Amino acid sequence: MDSDPFSTDRDYLRQVQYGSANNLNARIQIHKRFTKSTQAWEDFIFEHLPDLSGKRLLALGCGNATQWRANQHRFAPDAQIVLTDLSEGMLAEARADLMGDNRFTLLCMDAANLEFQDNNFDFVTANHMLYHVPDINQTLTEVTRVLKPDGAMMAATNGANYMVDLDLLLTEFWPEYGGLHTMSLKFNLLNGAEQLQAWFGEVEKKLYSGDLWVTEAQPLVDYAFSLPRVQQLIPLDQKDAMRVFFQVRIDQSGGILIRKETGLFLANQPKKP
Repeated sequence: MDSDPFSTDRDYLRQVQYGSANNLNARIQIHKRFTKSTQAWEDFIFEHLPDLSGKRLLALGCGNATQWRANQHRFAPDAQIVLTDLSEGMLAEARADLMGDNRFTLLCMDAANLEFQDNNFDFVTANHMLYHVPDINQTLTEVTRVLKPDGAMMAATNGANYMVDLDLLLTEFWPEYGGLHTMSLKFNLLNGAEQLQAWFGEVEKKLYSGDLWVTEAQPLVDYAFSLPRVQQLIPLDQKDAMRVFFQVRIDQSGGILIRKETGLFLANQPKKP
């Protein structure tokens, strides 16, 4: 199945889907509140970052910088962390939280055209964002250009069947919806390694265990209506009906199980352009 055409539309991403942090926050909250994992996603990310003492890190598509804000107290005092995103609206929330921390620089920037000199960073992250760029190879060209020869990259993404249980429920509720809501099909846990291997000599996959057991209907409705496919195909006046639909399932079973496929790639030995 092809990825959602809106997943790489820069204007849509900048002005609508990520014009503010609201859609992203709706998705973050359901993962935080209803995860079955014993490890927070932010801890999983931090576990796979290098020691940043005296190092420079570039984060592409940082969004509202949830991962960086949660781990703020854990980074070395002399780390230099540059957070970038296509949308100034996403960065606004992060700026308020990180203001005054000299380790962080926040810049509105297109990942396909990085405004940095060659060999500038020790580490680059592209977490849940490579499937949004129109040309992944162009972005990875830029990544390897700005990385130092001994630098490395982290790229987090989802599986091809990410949260498919929710898609089945949404299709049952609204048959015209039919299909996968995931925006990550273009770069996912199945096809991501091959794409990275064109630019790095070594690529390793790390999986995160974090299925959801959702016991409240309203947060699931909020999650659903944060998604482009739902926004396009299910009218807003169906929110109450969807909440009732989900609540019936929760009452029947005590909750709704939504399986996730999430993880990251660690890429080393950049092949310089």
